[in-house]
This record gives sequence, structure tokens and C-alpha cells, in this order.
Amino acid sequence: MSCPEQTNIVIAPGPRGADGTNGTNGTNGQNAYTTVTGSFLMPAELATVSVSVGNTDWMSVGQTLYVQTAGYMSVVTITDGTTVVLRNLEDTASGAYPANAAPSTPISAAIKVCAGGVQGPAGSLAGSAGGDLSGTYPNPTVAINSQKGDLSGHNGSVNAALGAGPDNQILHADSGETLGLIYRAVDLGGTNTSITGQVPVANGGTGAATAQASFDALSPITTQGDILVGNASGQSARVPIGPSGTILESNGTTASWAVHSSTTITPGYDTYVYTSWASGTNTLTQTPSDDALGLLVVIPSGAASAGTLQLPSAITWASTSKSKVIRVYTLDTSISFAATDAGGYVAVEGGTTSTTPLGIGSQNNDLVEFLAIYTGSSYKWVAVFRT
Repeated sequence: MSCPEQTNIVIAPGPRGADGTNGTNGTNGQNAYTTVTGSFLMPAELATVSVSVGNTDWMSVGQTLYVQTAGYMSVVTITDGTTVVLRNLEDTASGAYPANAAPSTPISAAIKVCAGGVQGPAGSLAGSAGGDLSGTYPNPTVAINSQKGDLSGHNGSVNAALGAGPDNQILHADSGETLGLIYRAVDLGGTNTSITGQVPVANGGTGAATAQASFDALSPITTQGDILVGNASGQSARVPIGPSGTILESNGTTASWAVHSSTTITPGYDTYVYTSWASGTNTLTQTPSDDALGLLVVIPSGAASAGTLQLPSAITWASTSKSKVIRVYTLDTSISFAATDAGGYVAVEGGTTSTTPLGIGSQNNDLVEFLAIYTGSSYKWVAVFRT
């Protein structure tokens, strides 16, 4: 008996039926955030505050939230569907959440509240430093600096050290140098220092750009004719020009303009009283001041009548272009004169043939004037006037 052969049956689908009616909509999902519906003040660190929000359904106790403008806060209690108690997570002692708003900061309504992450443990640097640094973290040092005063620079390719310059020099920018920097002394008159403008008086300058203006800035002079003198403190002071006809006069301490007692100033004679007059030869050694006409020698009352006066050397009293005189006056004593002076030059009586000056006191005169002259070949004294 043989088995029947396999038979394939093909079922053809019928025509598509009509679409069914749509199902009902599902319920809305929960937002991942809410908003603050009433403003509040940021509590103190780790303190709490009750906050009104749009919805608390998605929150859970212990959850970390981020409140816009306030910072990170945690859920302490969910009071109801729209109220939650939050804790300020900032803790200065531990360093947690330092960016939170300061306590008592007003937090306005309508700001967003969303889930926030938990702050992880503080990281730290450790291990050996590399590259341009040496040593270990957290306190590595710059590897390119090795000497006191070194600066870190760059030569356009790599970092490099610039050694400290000599004492009292300053750092200058100079593009021609390898690091673009160089220590150099300040040279106000050179080309390597660029200083512009004027230093004000208050900083030790003059505030001016020219010599005249600089002097004027420091000088107390203000008016034509002013002069500078030192005051009682040794500082410069202004003396205004005096009235017409006055002269600058010294009182031994300062200078001032004054009216002189005479319209002309004529030099006179210096006076010498011969208190050491003796009966022998008395050689005159005194000399007049540079601006005096000469010397008046007074033989005092009661002097020895036998005394003789020897004049000083004529060469010290005369020259080829000028001469000074000696006037000798005796009160009640007759004296004589030596025929030669202290330098060996002759002394003569003028207008006579006598080679020795006549004495005074016994000739009915008490004053004689001697003139030192240069004769063209020598010097001598001549008695030129008596009274």
C-alpha cells in the first residue's frame, strides 16, 4: 500500500475591512521641573525654608534640587502638592556648594526648580610635576628658574629664564633681545630710554620743557627788577626792586634797598692811631684797604717828641699807573721823618732842594701828605702838601 502524496493548500486573504475607531488619549506625563510660585529669602547655611512651588509630585525627601538664582538645596519635607521645605546646602566649614546665594538674599517667584546633582568629594593635585614645572603637587616650582631674581620669559619658541640684572638697573622692553626684555640703567640723555612729558614740581621736576621756563617755574621772581636773596631759613626769597635812587644795602644779615645819606659815595682814608710811638725810629707797617685813598696816621697827644717816622716801602704803595698817599697828623708833638723808607727808597720834601722831608709840629704845621710815585726808573716818597 502506498502513501498518498503531500498536498499544499493555499489560502488567499479576503479584502481589507474598514478601520476601527481611535482609542482614548493617555494622561499627561510629569514635568522634570517646576517653578516657585511665591518669593522667599535664602536661609542661612544648612538652615531650612518653606517654599511654594507649582508641583511637588516629582520630588522625594532627600533629593538634591537646583533652585535658579538660589543654588543647591535638598528636600527636607514635602508638605503638600505645592509646598516643600528646602535646606540650604552651602557649608563654609566643609566647602560645600560655595556658589549658593548669600543668606537673606531675596529669591523671586517664577524661577525654575529642577533636579540637581550631588556635589562630589573635593579633588586634589598630587604626584610629580612635569614640563616647565618641577617638584611635586600641590606646590610645584617653575623648572626654568634656578637663581635668585630669575624671571620666566619666552623666546618665541620655548620658555626661558631671564637672570636678574645688576643692582639699581630696571627692566626694559627691547624687541632686539632674545626674550624681548633686558635690564638696563636709566639714561635720561641716551637713546635707550624713552621718557616723555615733564615731571611736575611736586615730584621733583619743573613741569617745563625749556631752561627758561624751568627756572621760572622754581624762581620766586615775579616782576622786572626783582633779585634773589637767601632768607632767614637759607631758602631763596624775592626782594622787589627798590624806589628810584635807592641803593642795595647790607645790614650784616640781609640785603635791602635804602636811601643813602649822600648823593655821591667818595672813598676816604683809613685811619691808624700810632699808640706805640717811641722816641727812636718808628717804621710804619700798616696799609690801607683796597678802596681807600690812603692812610691817615695820627700821632697821639703826649707822644715822645724825639721820635722819627720811617715810611713803608714806596714800591708797595705805587705802580706805573696808580699811587696812594700817607697823611701824617700830630696833635702836639714835633716829629721828624727818615730820609729813606723801609724799602730803601728816598723820601724827599716836594718843592725844595731838601732831600729829607721836613718835620712837623715845630714848623707851625701839624699835617703833611706824602705821595708814593714811580719816577720811570725807581720809586720814592714826596711830601706834597702841608697845613
